Amino acid sequence: MWGTKKPEEGTPSHSARENTPLAGAHDLRPLGARPASSPARLGKTLSVKGELAGNEELVLDGEFEGTIDLAESSLTVGPQGRVQADIRAREIVIEGSVRGNLRAADRLQISKSGNVVGDLVAARIVIEDGAYFKGSIDIQKPEEQKPRRAEAGGESFRIAPAPVAAAPKDKLQ
Repeated sequence: MWGTKKPEEGTPSHSARENTPLAGAHDLRPLGARPASSPARLGKTLSVKGELAGNEELVLDGEFEGTIDLAESSLTVGPQGRVQADIRAREIVIEGSVRGNLRAADRLQISKSGNVVGDLVAARIVIEDGAYFKGSIDIQKPEEQKPRRAEAGGESFRIAPAPVAAAPKDKLQ
């Protein structure tokens, strides 16, 4: 009679529903946390003065004045970005406006919407058609690995140049 009804098969019991996490509950992150693949952003309504340094990618859409040091990361100045700074990063992409000296360990790109006044130093530089640039360019190859010395007990040798064969006498005239 009362309470003798068994749960139907295929329908989860009340206790099974209590132990099941809510959909997406395991995906919760602390407020403000970003997935590892998304870059940090300085929004278009923000204006910052000072020194900026770090080891994560940055997209700058606002205004910045000072110095930027992201030696191991990349910096993108978005189309709305306005920067007055000396910049050092592994990779730099300019889509907005920058006044200052830029040093990229790997690659520096000025997109067609980009505007740069300053000196550029990088291993690879791309200036798209339509971009504005005023300054000097210095292409510096990445530092090559120096040859290692022979370890103690190891052999060392020198490769001699190949001997030059003498030309036949009848061909010398």
